[in-house]
Amino acid sequence: MAKDFYGSLIRSSPMKTIAIGSLFVLVAMVAIAPSAFADHMKADVSIPAGSSSPGCEKTNECFIPDTVTIDVGGEVAWTNDDSAAHTVTSGDIEGGPDGKFNSDLFLAGKTFSHKFEEAGNFPYFCQVHPWMKGTVVVQGAEAGHEGDSMHVMEGEGSVMTMTADGSVNVKVSSAKPTDGEELALNVEFTDPDGNAISHVNYDITAMQAGKEVLAMAGEHTHTGNADYKTSKLSSDSPVDVQIKILGIGLPDDQANWKSPKDEMVSVQVVPEFGQVAMMILAVAIVSIVAVTARSKVIPRL
Repeated sequence: MAKDFYGSLIRSSPMKTIAIGSLFVLVAMVAIAPSAFADHMKADVSIPAGSSSPGCEKTNECFIPDTVTIDVGGEVAWTNDDSAAHTVTSGDIEGGPDGKFNSDLFLAGKTFSHKFEEAGNFPYFCQVHPWMKGTVVVQGAEAGHEGDSMHVMEGEGSVMTMTADGSVNVKVSSAKPTDGEELALNVEFTDPDGNAISHVNYDITAMQAGKEVLAMAGEHTHTGNADYKTSKLSSDSPVDVQIKILGIGLPDDQANWKSPKDEMVSVQVVPEFGQVAMMILAVAIVSIVAVTARSKVIPRL
């Protein structure tokens, strides 16, 4: 019955044929394009079982993930998957709460959410278990331009960003995200003159569609250059790479590490726009040709 209905609809008039062809184009764009242009309006964070006992801070797993990136106006939801009660309190243990957000004590199985209306880096911790800490990175509408925290890299290539004090350039090079394959990443730290910076201590994570595909904590590069590979990707959708510079110095001399300290830089690797556009166009052409063959009406271009 459905086949007869659509057949009669296509035969009924050229205008309907063109309309149906346009519908196919729209469907093709909706089906293919979203993964390449995903936004960051929501992030979920788990407080995992066992985080109420010291030890999770050594692997940055007291909050999972311990660093999330959202857009201005986005929301972060923390779910207590532990058996103990916790707080999500903005600020840090050294300076104490800064009053920007606070969950108060919430029990196992409960969720606390907060909406962020301004750009910036927002550290937080648990007041009951002070070794638990995390960061929310909120990127502005103009992210990706010089001086912003989030930079977008289209397809295979590299992008460079600078720390807030201008002392360290961070260059991230990458292949394009490909479904079922590992993503190769290269990280390079240089000074403003382009010279390699030795003894950089940092964390690096990569997320795709809310899933962690790379997590390396307490990394140290003697040469200022390091290579990584993510786990196999589940799609061609964008990958968010975040690098947290912990300080500069020998790894066993943390007390004398130099700035920048605890500064976050973020890069989003997206598929090449040209490739996505060609895929959309190909599906649209095939769809229109199929409709035209059925209706025997040749659309005017």
